[in-house]
Amino acid sequence: GFERRRAVERKHGRIAMMAMVGCLVHNADIEFPGYLSLSQKLKFSDIPNGMMGITKVPAAGIIQILLFFGLVEMAWWPASKYDGDYGVGFFGAKFDAEKK
Repeated sequence: GFERRRAVERKHGRIAMMAMVGCLVHNADIEFPGYLSLSQKLKFSDIPNGMMGITKVPAAGIIQILLFFGLVEMAWWPASKYDGDYGVGFFGAKFDAEKK
């Protein structure tokens, strides 16, 4: 019902915010050192900014990303958690129910 839709919308909003932070960080040229794919000699710095970047990531990397998102979806942020408190805290800080 409505509560589940609200919980899913809250979770999708958090995912969208994390994706936007990832775009901002990458566009600011803050990248991991080293190789994204050793076999293809592809460095993290070789990935272009913007939407064209996803086309340069090897298929195995895309599969790893999707599997990680599936793990997060099923294990850490289940849609059945209607209150939106996933227990991860605010930048690692945990508050009791009175401070929330």
